Amino acid sequence: MQNKDVYFILSSACRLVKGLKRSVIIDYDRGDLYFISHDYMELIQKMDRQLVSSIQSEIEVGSADYFDEFLDFINTSETGFFTSSLENFPKISEEPAADDFVILMDVIIEVDKAFYKKSDFQSLCYQLSEIKCKDFQIRLLSKFDLTLLQELVDFITATHANHIEIHGTYNADYDNNLLKQFVEENTLIGNIFIYSAPEVNIIDVINEQEIFQSISLGKVYFIDYPFDEGNCCGVIHQENLNYSSPQLHNLLRTRNGCLDRKLTIDRYGNFKNCPSMKIQYGNLRDIDIKTVIEKENFRKYWFISKDQISTCKVCEFRYNCTDCRAFLQHPEDLYSKPLKCGYDPSTCKWEDWSENVLKEKEMKNKVLSKL
Repeated sequence: MQNKDVYFILSSACRLVKGLKRSVIIDYDRGDLYFISHDYMELIQKMDRQLVSSIQSEIEVGSADYFDEFLDFINTSETGFFTSSLENFPKISEEPAADDFVILMDVIIEVDKAFYKKSDFQSLCYQLSEIKCKDFQIRLLSKFDLTLLQELVDFITATHANHIEIHGTYNADYDNNLLKQFVEENTLIGNIFIYSAPEVNIIDVINEQEIFQSISLGKVYFIDYPFDEGNCCGVIHQENLNYSSPQLHNLLRTRNGCLDRKLTIDRYGNFKNCPSMKIQYGNLRDIDIKTVIEKENFRKYWFISKDQISTCKVCEFRYNCTDCRAFLQHPEDLYSKPLKCGYDPSTCKWEDWSENVLKEKEMKNKVLSKL
C-alpha cells in the first residue's frame, strides 16, 4: 500500500469478536470468517477511523513488513477500506435496533389430537393476533394428519402471521405429492419437518407458474431420527450457526438467541418459555397470553445473553449461536453452557456432544425427569 495518508474504516458488514484463544472477523455480507490473533484484533480496533500513517508511526521498525502485509489482507478481503474523506462515512451504531414494540416474536404450539379443542385453538389465535405475533411453529405430537393441520393453518392465516413452520412424525399415508400440494396451497408455510422418515431428503416446493424466475414456496425436510417431542432440539454445531445479518449479531449481544420474545403452549394448554422446560406460567383456560408474557419471571429468560453464560462468554461464535436454556451441562445453574454444544473455545475444536459419556448421562436424566 503506497499512500498511507488515508483513514482506515472497518466495513459496516463486519464484526470483531474476541474468543479465548483467537479472535474472528465476521463478514456478514459474504458469510466469511477470518480467524486472527488477539493482537491483530486490537490493531484493527486501534486503526478504525484513524490515519494509517499515524498508526504506522507507532509500529516498531521490525514489524513494518507485517503491518504492510496486514493492510494488504484487509484490502484484499474487503473487510475494511481506505479513504481520504472520513466525513463521508459516518460510523453506524452497533446498538441493537429499538424494537420493543414487538411484544412477542415467536410462538410454539404443541398439538395432540387427544387433547386438542378447536375452541381453545381459536382463542389462542385470537389472542396472538391481538399482539401481532408473526412466527408460528406447530408441533404435531399425535399422528401426522393433514386434515387437522389444514384446520390449524386456516386459523393461523386469519391472524397477523407471516410464517408457519410445522414439525411432525412420518406418516406413510401422505406421499411427497400430497405434502407438496399442501405447501403450495398454504402460502404462510415456510418449512415442514418430517421425523423418523425412511430416508433423509429435502423437497423444495417450487412455483412452476412463474415464467421468468422459479420461486421457492417452502421446503419439506425428511429427517431419519425421531422428533422425541422436541428433545432433539438444542443441538449446536457449525452448520447451524447464524451469520444472517450484523443486526442479529447486535441483538444477540443483549438478548437470548432462542427464548427472546418466545412463548410455548404445550399440548395441555400450559404456558412455558420452551417445550422442553419444566416451568409453567398458568393454563390457557385460566390466564390470557398478555398477562403471561408480562410476568417478570417469564421475561427473565429473554435477556440471558451469551456474555453471561459459562464457557460461551469466551467463545468466538457466541453472537452467532441460538443458545439453549432447556438442556444445560449443569441443570441447577441457569448460566451453564448448553448441554448439546460440542465446541471447546480452549482448543478451538468441534466434537460430537453426544459422544461425551457425561453429557449422554445428563441428557437421559433430563428426559426421564419429564416422564
